[in-house]
Amino acid sequence: MHIACFIFAMLLLYVSNTTKGKIFGIYNMKKTVKTLVILAVVATIITACFALVACNDNDINLVAADAADLLKEDFGIAVTKGNTELMNAVNQVIDKWKANGKLAQYSAYYSALADEENGGEKAVAPEGLQTSWDFGNATQIIAVYTESGFAPYEFIYGENVIGIDIAIMSQVAVNTGKKIEVKDVMFDVIATNVQTATGDAVGAAGMSITEERKEIVDFSHAYAYSTLVIVSKDGQYKSVKDLAGKKVGVQEGTSGDIIISEAIGNGYSYEIENDDETTTTIVVKAAGAEVKQYKAYALALQDLKNGRIDAILMDNLPAELML
Repeated sequence: MHIACFIFAMLLLYVSNTTKGKIFGIYNMKKTVKTLVILAVVATIITACFALVACNDNDINLVAADAADLLKEDFGIAVTKGNTELMNAVNQVIDKWKANGKLAQYSAYYSALADEENGGEKAVAPEGLQTSWDFGNATQIIAVYTESGFAPYEFIYGENVIGIDIAIMSQVAVNTGKKIEVKDVMFDVIATNVQTATGDAVGAAGMSITEERKEIVDFSHAYAYSTLVIVSKDGQYKSVKDLAGKKVGVQEGTSGDIIISEAIGNGYSYEIENDDETTTTIVVKAAGAEVKQYKAYALALQDLKNGRIDAILMDNLPAELML
């Protein structure tokens, strides 16, 4: 109602100005009344649109359901092929932090910090957990290619890109007497940028270790794993095969993008190991699904809320924070 009154008042002021003060003339009175009736209808329609958008935004119950027909995926830091010195330094930090529990602490802290950035409670770092790194007078650079829309692994906090991946590489830089230079780029170009880099470079972006990517970059030890989830209204889709014939949003170049794209063709396949040490090949299909690629998950979420797509296929942790 307040919106309608405001819009109507602005339109009334406009009419008053355009009639040049002759509003009480007979001809102008008829014209003005007619105009005001039309504008009142327009104000009502605009108000209804605002109400509809607000209703849609609040009433849709979006749920992230585990994709039952997929396995978990390991995350690793991508390093330029042949750069064994940098690879060893990365693995040293990962192995140490996994052993002493710091990786779990960083995951919890950066998840809380991302939630804080979205209006949640203030995040507090556990006592003794380092959250800033001093590179001193280092001149040698490690280029860190990332994509900042993947909390808690990397996201924008204030004016800086922070997260689990940035913490790992910051410690690597300190250990090797270097400094990092964060390059926030589109996810689908990260592996290629690392491959073609002439100096020290890594892809630190919650990147799944896949055979396809291993053809152009080397991967560190796994430091985290994720399961893919399907975000939809009321969690109605619980497997990739459920997405057959649906409009599916993905972030370009991610595992979700690769999997659903293969599933609509000959099928996405993977192997599982049986108890007798034999393997079974699983083929997942989603015939007729329509894939829509996005540069960021936030854009896909908006389209899902507005009914332009039916579901989003994405990693679990970012989905939890996004919802």
